[in-house]
Amino acid sequence: MHARLLLTIGVAAILATAGCGGGSSSNDTSGDAQSGALPLRIAYNANATNTTIVVADQQGFFAKNGLDVTLTPTQNSGALLPAVGKQFDLVTVTPPSLLQAAARGLKPILVAAQNVENATDKRDSYVIGGPGITSIAALKGKAIGVPGLSGNLYEGAVILLDKAGLKKTDVKFLQVPFADMAAALKSGTIQAAVTIFPFNGQMLGQGGTDIGNPMDLTGTGADALAAGWMGNADWAAKNKATIDAFNKAQDDALAWMKANDAAAKQVLVKDFKLPDAVAAKFPITQWVSFEPKAAYLEPWIEPMKKVGDLPAGFSTPASELVYQG
Repeated sequence: MHARLLLTIGVAAILATAGCGGGSSSNDTSGDAQSGALPLRIAYNANATNTTIVVADQQGFFAKNGLDVTLTPTQNSGALLPAVGKQFDLVTVTPPSLLQAAARGLKPILVAAQNVENATDKRDSYVIGGPGITSIAALKGKAIGVPGLSGNLYEGAVILLDKAGLKKTDVKFLQVPFADMAAALKSGTIQAAVTIFPFNGQMLGQGGTDIGNPMDLTGTGADALAAGWMGNADWAAKNKATIDAFNKAQDDALAWMKANDAAAKQVLVKDFKLPDAVAAKFPITQWVSFEPKAAYLEPWIEPMKKVGDLPAGFSTPASELVYQG
């Protein structure tokens, strides 16, 4: 997943906690018997991508919009996708993971976008080559550092390799945390890194080369979804009021962040453990956008089928995987 500075929380522990009393059943729209609030259980990647979720909770925007929200931070939301509609109502998701969930019959639906980037004024994703690596094609037989073996960055890198005539088996993918990629590239442990802002800057500063954008699948620089919110389609159909309230709370949180930049950046420090110097320069609202669009899913389908990461017979239209509010 497109994750930044992850907090370590065991998935088994998360599921155990979620299954022991937190929230109500996934189809319950009655809300809290005393407050009338609508229950909503959210599992989110605890990093700067999802700052609006923490702000909405801390500043009372969930409650203001009639929601009783239980937030569960996680290291790997991709592992929780089978729990959507059961232990959780909404989970952080990337387009590749949502499409793979659809192929597995999990009935996912993109309820909202979260982080949206493009290759021009909102670029966030990079493939950085080490010494002597100046193209994707030059990666044959090399080791590539990725934050995980699923999600946007990994899948985008696989697609870039395919476009350069290389297969996944022509390289070696190594899981490396973003914060460790520069050192691994400098030491030669990896010969390229698939990374995001601001970690790209250190690698470029030590002589690395920008050799590709793993999110620019079309080559047009169009907007691309880095992370969004996935629900279960049956749950979504029965809980329109909850989804509308969630999206309104997100809008309120974003407006607050834009009006309170310094305070919002302190969320990065206190809740996500970014160093003060990094948080101070982090463009915290640059990539935030909430409208879900089929256009965010469509570009992934055929490339993922071509590299074998979606079944060849996958035929679900992207429009059927996006919430129509």
